[in-house]
Amino acid sequence: MAGKIRIRSVSNWNIVTTVILAVLCVSISVFGFTQYSVLRSAMQDYISCENAAHELQNGSDILTKQVRLAAGTGDSKYIDAYFQEANITKSREKALEDLSALENSSEAVEELKKAMEASVDLMQTEFYSMRLVEESIESDPSAWPQELQTVELSENDASLSSSDKLNKAQQMVISLEYEEAKDLISGDVNAAIDSLTQIINNRQNHAANVFTKVFVLIIICVLVFSAMMLLVCLLMRYWIVRPLMTYNTAIQRDVPLVVRGANELQVLAQTYNRLYEENEERQKLIQHQAEHDPLTDLLNRGSFDRILNLYEQEQNSFALILVDVDTFKSVNDTYGHAVGDVILKKVARLLTTAFRNIDYICRIGGDEFAVIMVDMTTDLSYTITDKIQEINRQLSVPESGIPAVSLSVGVAFTDREKPGKSLFTDADKALYYTKYHGKDGCSFYPVD
Repeated sequence: MAGKIRIRSVSNWNIVTTVILAVLCVSISVFGFTQYSVLRSAMQDYISCENAAHELQNGSDILTKQVRLAAGTGDSKYIDAYFQEANITKSREKALEDLSALENSSEAVEELKKAMEASVDLMQTEFYSMRLVEESIESDPSAWPQELQTVELSENDASLSSSDKLNKAQQMVISLEYEEAKDLISGDVNAAIDSLTQIINNRQNHAANVFTKVFVLIIICVLVFSAMMLLVCLLMRYWIVRPLMTYNTAIQRDVPLVVRGANELQVLAQTYNRLYEENEERQKLIQHQAEHDPLTDLLNRGSFDRILNLYEQEQNSFALILVDVDTFKSVNDTYGHAVGDVILKKVARLLTTAFRNIDYICRIGGDEFAVIMVDMTTDLSYTITDKIQEINRQLSVPESGIPAVSLSVGVAFTDREKPGKSLFTDADKALYYTKYHGKDGCSFYPVD
C-alpha cells in the first residue's frame, strides 16, 4: 500500500483517462488483479519458504559456531550461548512452524523436518564435545546445562587430561564426520527450497499464461500500462534502492548488513555477513598466530616482553621464572631435531600442567622458556621448587626414542632482596647459577 500512496505524478489526466477506460478495463482489471494476487502470493510464499529454510540453516550454523568457539577457547560463555539458541531462541523450530503455516508446502515441510532431525542428531555430538570442554576447565558440574549432565563420557575420554579433553572436543566439531552431517542438513534445506520452488513455479506459470491474454487487452489502455510501470518503479525503489542505500551505510560503518529487500539482495546480504564473520574469525586466528609459538602453542617472546613490561609498570607482585633445557644441543645433535621438537613440546605441556591458568607460560628462545607467575612473593618460593622438582622427575624418565632431560631454572621475585638492574637480569643470574652448579634444579635470586 505504501508504494501506491507514493504515486504522486499521477495527475488529472490519469483520472480522466481512467474514467474513459473504466468500462473497458473493469473486467480485465478484476481478472488481472486476481491473477496478480496469485502471483504475488506465490512469490511471498517462496520468500517465506526460503527465509524459513535459511533460518533453520542459520540456527544450525549458530549452534555449530558456539560449540566450535567453546571447544576452541575453553570458555563456557559460548556453551551458555549455545543453549540460549537451542532452548530459548529456537530459530530452527520457529522456521519449521513458519513453513508449516504456508499452503501447499507439505513436501517442503517434510524436507525441513529431515534437516531438523539431522540437526538434532548432530547435537548429540555437540553435547559430547561441550561435556569435554566443561570437564577440561573443571567447572562446577551443578552449573552445567541439564543436557550436558546426562552425557556419559567413554572410559578413555574420561581418563584424558584437561588439555587432551579440550583437544578431543575440538577434533569432534571439525572432523570429516561432523562436516558431512552439516552437509546433510544443508542438502535437506536445499531440497525443501527446491520442492516449494516447483510448486511456486507451477502457480507462477499458470498466472503468467493468464497475464499473456490480459496483456493483449491492456495494450489498448496505454495510460493504465504507464501506471503499472510507475508502480513497478516504486516497488523497485522499496525492494532494491532503499536496501542498497542501507547496505552502503552499513559497509561504511563496517557492521553486518540487515537482510531485507528483494530475494537477490537478501542472498547478497547473507553472503556478505558470512564473509564478514569469516573475516573476523580469520583476524582472531592471525592474532593468535602472532602471539603464540607455532611449535608449542605457548606465548612467544613478543608476548612475553609485553606482559612482563605491563606487570612491571603496574608493580604487581609476581615471580619471573626462566627455564632452560639442559644439554638440549647435544640431544639435537644426537637424536635429531624431530626428537628435540618432541622434547620441547613435552616441556611445554609439563609447564602448562604444573602452573596455574592465571600464569603466563612462554617460549622465549630455542630451548628457553619463561613463566610469569602472578600473585607470588618470596615466602611462597617452595611452591615453585616443588613444581620444578616434579617436572624434572617426569623428564628424567626416558620414553621410547625420547631421552631423559632436565631443566635448569632461575627465579626472581618482585619483592626480592638486593634487586639488580632488572627482574629479568636477576632471574637470568639465578638460572646461570643453577647451570654452573650441577644443573637439574632451581635457584632463587639473590644466589649465594
